[in-house]
Order: sequence, then structure tokens, then C-alpha cells
Amino acid sequence: MAAKKAVAELRAGASASGGVIEELRRQYDRLTQSQKRIAEFIVEHPQTVAFSTVDQMAAQLDVNPSTIVRFTYRLNLKGFPDLQERIQELVRGQLSRASEPVDQDRVSAHLADTSFGASLNHDIRNLHRTVQGLNAEDLDAAVARIVRARRVYVVAGFSSYGAAHYFALILSRLRSEVFLLESDDGLSATRLAEMTGQDCVVAFTFPRYAASTHRVALWAKENGAGLIAITDTTISAVGQIAHVVLLAVSAGTGMQNSLVGPMAVANALLNGVTAAKGRSALDRYGRHDTVLNRWDAFVLKLDGDE
Repeated sequence: MAAKKAVAELRAGASASGGVIEELRRQYDRLTQSQKRIAEFIVEHPQTVAFSTVDQMAAQLDVNPSTIVRFTYRLNLKGFPDLQERIQELVRGQLSRASEPVDQDRVSAHLADTSFGASLNHDIRNLHRTVQGLNAEDLDAAVARIVRARRVYVVAGFSSYGAAHYFALILSRLRSEVFLLESDDGLSATRLAEMTGQDCVVAFTFPRYAASTHRVALWAKENGAGLIAITDTTISAVGQIAHVVLLAVSAGTGMQNSLVGPMAVANALLNGVTAAKGRSALDRYGRHDTVLNRWDAFVLKLDGDE
């Protein structure tokens, strides 16, 4: 989806189009597949381009560094450092705009007096309240436990399982020995039997609080494993026994809970793990992309260098 958005921005013109972005837009339809991927990466990940070496960027794209350097010449730049300088200017401008206050009423004005507008405004408030309730010390403590654990078990039940599945999927691409537990999966019991004090459990638990998640949390406590709770209150059953509690607002406007807050916390943790593990996480992520690309896992695949 992000790649499709990048293509659309390149063809239609990005809203914050500096000289480089405008040149990418102008040339896009005439680029080779590898060059298009480089162009899309620049639009989609400007902060990565701004602060990575050409070798690091090439590793993420699975192309030769020389391909990126040649591409900068095609943009009438003086090599990769020139590209970085221009993208850094673009990023500084984006950060400046991001610091401006958002008029929530204006954002959703076109959906006023509809159930859609009410739901989306509620999610925006949930996200704001979630961010306000977090602190860097707890996030750092959670990341430290995840990074140093021998194994990481991710557990959730019912609607919370969606956030847990996403978290475990991405985390498994950043580090090894990540297990997503399902309450009715016999294999989960086998994996739980191997749990020790060197391991860590990340539990997503929101009302009405799955009993299976609580049972896994109690097992973790009994075996001395670290326990991180992503929940709505410190007095939830799992929150009361967790070593680290990260609060996320989950109340929805309909019959179901909202996962906007929990997903935001999951993303923050994943980005924290990536930063803590550094190059090893990027290398592992790249190797996974190579395998998935070879198996034609995606419609938008990473092609070979051209």
C-alpha cells in the first residue's frame, strides 16, 4: 500500500515536492524497475535516505551501491552526498510542518454528522490519550527486555489478537525466536513448557480480557520470565503482575474495541527494537525480503538489479 502511494505521489506530484521529488516525478515513467524502486524508496522513506550511507540504502533495496550513485547522476545531482543534502532539507521542512498543531475539527469536517466521522474522531482522541499516557522509561524498559530475551512469546485473545499477530510478524523479521501463541493451539502448550527466566512474554489484553492470555501471564510469572502488558489499565488482571505496563486506550464507538491505540504502541516498540538492534535487525529484515521476493509472496516484488 505504501509503495502504491509513493507511485501515485510520483506520478501526480508530491505535495512537498522539492527539486529532487519534482525530478523523480518527471522521469518516473521512463525509469527501469530498479530505478523506480529507488525513486519510490526516496519518496516513501526520506528520513532513511537522509541519514543512511549509500551502502545501507543499497542493502535495504537489494541493489548495488553503484546503481544508486548512477541514479543520482540521472537526477542531475553530484552523487549520493548531494542527494542526501537535498533530502535532509526536505525532511527538515516536513518536521517543521509536523510540529504545527492539527485542527481536528477541520480534518474531519467533510464527515461531520456521520457515524464515520464520530468513529474516526474517537480514534484520534484515543491515539492522543494513548500517547499522553506513555513515558520513555517504560518504553525503553520494554524494548530492553524484548532485545535481550532468549525467546519472545506474544499472546492475545479475541479482538486483541489482530494487534498481537502484527507485532509478532514484524518482530520475527527483526530478531529470532519469536512465537505467537494461540489459545487453542496444542503447539503453544509445547512452547510454553520450554519457557524460562531468560524469556519474555508480550501480552496484548483489553476488555473483556481473554482468560487464556491471563493464564499465559501467570505461567510466565511462575517461570520467572519477563512480562510486558499492553493493556488499558494497570489494574487489569495481567497489568497487575506485569514487569512493564504500556497503556493504550481501546474504547470504541461501536460494539467492538478500537485497536488504533494498541497498534500505535506496537509500532513504537517495533521501532524501538529496530533502533536498539541496529544493523543486525536491518540485515535480518533484508534476508527475509530476499526469501519472500524469491517465493513471489507479493504483487509488488523486489526485482533484481538492472
